[in-house]
Amino acid sequence: MLRSDAQLINSVYFDNENLELYHGRLDKKPGAIAVRIRWYGSGEPRKVFVERKTHRESWKGEESVKERFTLDASQVVPFLEMEYDWPKAEADLRAAGKSDDEISKFQVLFNECRNQIDSKQLRPFIRTQYMRTAFQIPFDSTVRVSMDTNMCMIKENPEDGPSCTWV
Repeated sequence: MLRSDAQLINSVYFDNENLELYHGRLDKKPGAIAVRIRWYGSGEPRKVFVERKTHRESWKGEESVKERFTLDASQVVPFLEMEYDWPKAEADLRAAGKSDDEISKFQVLFNECRNQIDSKQLRPFIRTQYMRTAFQIPFDSTVRVSMDTNMCMIKENPEDGPSCTWV
């Protein structure tokens, strides 16, 4: 029996004024990254995923990598403005009862994403919103078909005033 689920997916992709990330991914440069904030469902998010996707050369037997960590929605702006730093994040993780191993993995990605956002001067660039319906056998994702509908793309344009709640 196939299972079908539909959910609203919101993503805010980051880039700089030179569209460095966009061109890197378009040209499939080895190591090209995409940085985004993603949340699921309608309404204001409570938790978001900060995600980094890294392109790898499949013809070399390498697989592209998607890494992510969770932030409370209230932490997004301080994270982007470099105010929510590692000591604050670590304290929050310890208060939430996370293990040393979970904290260690979180720390590496947290710091790398912060450094990339800062060094590459990344800002919210485009937002996507769509309904995703996924078809697969329950508890087995070896074969999965996803269909995205009602796609909406919104340019996040700081010159015209931010439309993004994360700015």
